[in-house]
Amino acid sequence: MLIIFLLLVTLFGVFVLTYDYMEEIYKEFIRLIRKLVDSYKGVELTDKNEVWERVRAVLGITMGMGTDRAVRAFMIISGSFCVSSMFILGSRVSLKLACAAAVMSAFTPYILLMIRMARIRIRSSHEGEILLAEITENYKIYYYNMREAIDRTAAGIEDAPDSKKILMNLSRGLGRAGSEKSINRLLEEFSLSINTSWANILKNLMYFSLVHGIRVDEALEDLSLTIRRAREVEEYARRQNNESNMMIKYLVPISYGLTVFGGVRVFGLGWQKFFHYQFETGVGLTWLTIFLLVYVTSYIVNSYLSECKLDL
Repeated sequence: MLIIFLLLVTLFGVFVLTYDYMEEIYKEFIRLIRKLVDSYKGVELTDKNEVWERVRAVLGITMGMGTDRAVRAFMIISGSFCVSSMFILGSRVSLKLACAAAVMSAFTPYILLMIRMARIRIRSSHEGEILLAEITENYKIYYYNMREAIDRTAAGIEDAPDSKKILMNLSRGLGRAGSEKSINRLLEEFSLSINTSWANILKNLMYFSLVHGIRVDEALEDLSLTIRRAREVEEYARRQNNESNMMIKYLVPISYGLTVFGGVRVFGLGWQKFFHYQFETGVGLTWLTIFLLVYVTSYIVNSYLSECKLDL
C-alpha cells in the first residue's frame, strides 16, 4: 500500500510541476474520455463518432494511414495491450497496480502517436517561414488562386520536408473535395498537423480564399513577417536541457542493467534465480511495474520539455 501511495504522489508531483508543458496531451486525454463517455451514453455526435475521427486524423498525420481499417486495427491493438497486461499482472500484483498498468498499456499506443505527432508539429512549426514564403509567392504568381498555390507549393517546396508532406495531403484532399464542409475538414486536419496559432491563421486565410474567393495576399505577407520575427526571438531564447535527455535515455536503462549485473555477478543469484525473483514473485513484478510506469512517464514528460514549437 505504501509503494502505491508513493508512486501516486510521485506521478502527481511530476504532473503538477509540468502541467504547462503537458497541457496539450492532458486536453487530448480529457477530450477523448469525454467523447467516449458521451458515445456510450448514446449522445448523438456529428458525422461518425468523434473519438473515431480523432484517432483517424492522428493516424493519418503520423503514419499516413487515415482509413477506417487502420483505426479498427489500432483499437484492437490498444485493447489487446490492456487485456494482456491485466491477464499477466492480475494474479501476481495488487489489483490497483494491475489496473494502473492495464490503463497505461491501453493508452501507450495513442501516447506514442501523440509523441510522434508532437515531433512532427515541432519540426513543421520551424518550417513556417519557408512555407509561408512559398505559398505567398505562388499565390501571387497564379493570380490569387489558392488551390493552385497549394498544389504548386506542395510539389515544389524542398527545404521543408514535413510541411511538404502536410501540404501534399491537403492538396490531394482538395482535389477530391466537393463541398465547403469537406474543405473545412481538410483545413482542420492541416491546422491539427502543425497546431500553432500561425497555422490556424493560415487555415482561416486558406478557407476565405478557397470558399469565398477573398484575396489574402497582404494578410499572408503580414503573417510571414510575424513568423520571421518570432523565429528570431525563439533562436535567441532557446535552451536545451541535455542533462535530462542523457539521464533518461542512458542512465536509467544502465542503472537497471547494473541491478541485473549486481544480482547475478555480485550476489551470485544466477540467471535462472534472478529471473524467478524478477518475474515470478509478487515483489519483483511490483517493483518492475513501478520502474516501467515511472520510466514511461519520465520519457513522456521529457519529450514535451526538451523541444518547443515555433509559435507567435
